[in-house]
Amino acid sequence: MIEKLKIKKITYLFNIIALIILVGTVAIYTVFQDTSGFIQDTNIKANIGYIDNITTNIANRIKDVSSANIYETLKKNKKLKDELESSLELFTTNKYRYVYLLDRPDKSKDTYRFLLDGATNIDDKSEFGEEYTPLNMKEWNKVCQEKKPIYFKHTDVKSLWLTYIKPIIIDGEVKAVIVIDFSLSDHKKIIKSLNMLDKTFEIAIVFAVFILFVILFFSYIDNKRSKDLEDKNIQIQNFNKTLQEKIDQEVEKNRQKDQQLFQQSRLAQMGEMIGMIAHQWRQPLTAISATSGAINMKAQLNKLNKETAIELSDKISSYAQHLSSTIDDFREFFKPNKEKKEITYNELVKSVLSIIEESIKNKNITLVKELNSDTIFYTYPNEIKQVILNLIKNAEDVLLENKVKDPTITITTKDNILSVSDNGGGVPKDIIKKIFDPYFSTKTKKDGTGLGLYMSKTIIEEHCGGNLSVSNITTVNEDSKSLDGAVFTIKLGVNND
Repeated sequence: MIEKLKIKKITYLFNIIALIILVGTVAIYTVFQDTSGFIQDTNIKANIGYIDNITTNIANRIKDVSSANIYETLKKNKKLKDELESSLELFTTNKYRYVYLLDRPDKSKDTYRFLLDGATNIDDKSEFGEEYTPLNMKEWNKVCQEKKPIYFKHTDVKSLWLTYIKPIIIDGEVKAVIVIDFSLSDHKKIIKSLNMLDKTFEIAIVFAVFILFVILFFSYIDNKRSKDLEDKNIQIQNFNKTLQEKIDQEVEKNRQKDQQLFQQSRLAQMGEMIGMIAHQWRQPLTAISATSGAINMKAQLNKLNKETAIELSDKISSYAQHLSSTIDDFREFFKPNKEKKEITYNELVKSVLSIIEESIKNKNITLVKELNSDTIFYTYPNEIKQVILNLIKNAEDVLLENKVKDPTITITTKDNILSVSDNGGGVPKDIIKKIFDPYFSTKTKKDGTGLGLYMSKTIIEEHCGGNLSVSNITTVNEDSKSLDGAVFTIKLGVNND
């Protein structure tokens, strides 16, 4: 978010800079336009002022030496004419190329005649009295009418020229006009330079507009990209929220499913446990029945004395206590206790064997106990008991199903490891990776649910934070013969509290 704000600030800064450059360029260009016009006007006025001074001096000179009829005066006095023409020639330069004096003898005609010509080249000099028809007669006539000097521009093929006409007024009438044609080449150079600057400013303005456009374009793209990212982020957040809800729903479904599977597994174990209890109860009940029959018979034969009655009743009491103890073990085993307790592997194994050991021995299965762990664990005792019971029952089923000679179940504890192994032939390699999958069972013909090992792994790894694994082993018996079997290993974390 902070990085995004920095990028926006930089973008706004570039926009402001580009706008300032554009506005500044336009302002400078506007000032330049005004200055350019001022320079051109000043240059023209400077030239006109200079020419006006020259023509004023020439006009005053002619007035001083001539009468009202300037033509007649000059015609009669050739020396004066040559002197005045020499004065005009002094003003003739490359810039002020044509300087001449003309009058208009007949105002009804649009013609003038030459009186003086300041041309320095003899070939360019006009004859005295030679007629001349101006191209811009309207401008020439305006001088005679308004009796004021004028100037006007006209162009030829080569360059720009300006013509200045000043009237010579004697007795209130325009008797002649002084005309000077001068080149505006210097003015043209100034205009050319100003035009180049003008184009430079125009290019600068176009460039500033282009830069502003580019920055605005990229700002638009960046804003659009930012908006798209925000929209996508919102979509992703909504998607994540929906996905999380779906995940929570699926987790809840899986939890409920695991609870159902766990309940099914517990019911199956309860059925097996009831069978074990019934088996354990059979002998005490038979003994109780036999003892009560002996009491009955002795009583009928009048041979039931005090000592015999006490002895037989103590036996019945002992058998009843054994039955009660079996019920307590069963109830404790399936007690729904979700509190963690401190316990050892040895205590867990002994608790399980108190219920199942008699049943195993009655099936002629050798039970080997190698209990060497005093490590204390902080865990759920009843759940681990169910796992141990399930592993022992699975080993029992395999041994009975395969009709193994000298069937043996070995329970070993050491440090934080508990293992239950058998010599029933081991787990086939093609199914050993599937053995913990739900509903996978090798006892389908005997009503196997396929939930025992799945729930055992779930209890050890998810509830108790341990690990449950299986592998095949090879053992050697007393006859030095190799016997294959399976070993299930439980590994729990050590209590460090």
